[in-house]
Amino acid sequence: MTWWADLYDDLLADVLLTRADAAETERTLALLTEVLALGPRSRVFDQCCGIGSLSVPLARRGHDVVGVDLMPGYVARANAAAEGTSARHEAADAFSYAVKPACDAAYNWWTSFGYAERDEDNRRMLERAFESLRPGGRFALDFMNAYQVVRHFAPDVVTERETPRGRVTLWRRSTLDPAAGVIHKVWSYLLPGGDTVRRESRVRLYFPHELQALLQAAGFEAVRFVGDLEGGALSAESPRCIAVARRPA
Repeated sequence: MTWWADLYDDLLADVLLTRADAAETERTLALLTEVLALGPRSRVFDQCCGIGSLSVPLARRGHDVVGVDLMPGYVARANAAAEGTSARHEAADAFSYAVKPACDAAYNWWTSFGYAERDEDNRRMLERAFESLRPGGRFALDFMNAYQVVRHFAPDVVTERETPRGRVTLWRRSTLDPAAGVIHKVWSYLLPGGDTVRRESRVRLYFPHELQALLQAAGFEAVRFVGDLEGGALSAESPRCIAVARRPA
């Protein structure tokens, strides 16, 4: 079993995927609408959709959204939240899943990319996004800004959140492996009552030029980058590294 199948459980969903900041969600939707050139009723692919935090609001705006996620529990939550909309979510592996018929646009958000050890395996996820697009369709990949991560490396991040099981504290301890270009994390959840749950993760630290090369190798063209939800230019201090690319017409 891959590590991410163990990491992405209900604890992570309740602490990190349940979006409490409505303003941030609106900014994200506005950016996606702009960079993906979404029309009044676009067909959109949400690759690694999680619990539907973006796919469901997009569907409520009138778009026809298809989401995929590896975790059946997340898909069930997404489909429950999508009731009354045209959104549908499927449990499948994003490394092998492509949407048919093709979509007008696609996105992969919140660093749901770079989990495999080999570049060619990570590229397979981009290839599936490419295959899910009609000619001329656009793709947005939201990733961490490697320059910002290295310049301001934070080994410890603590998050507290009220969840259905009570108040949960998540302590993420990160270590950087510069030679491998990898960030390793240990996730420790302190649960109500004092129990602790421990998980581990590993993600490639791709720099923008490396993301561009992977996207181009997957078939994309016109790759460009923005650094925040306002669509600002990417810099070493940008909070995110969002690649926008196009399938050739």
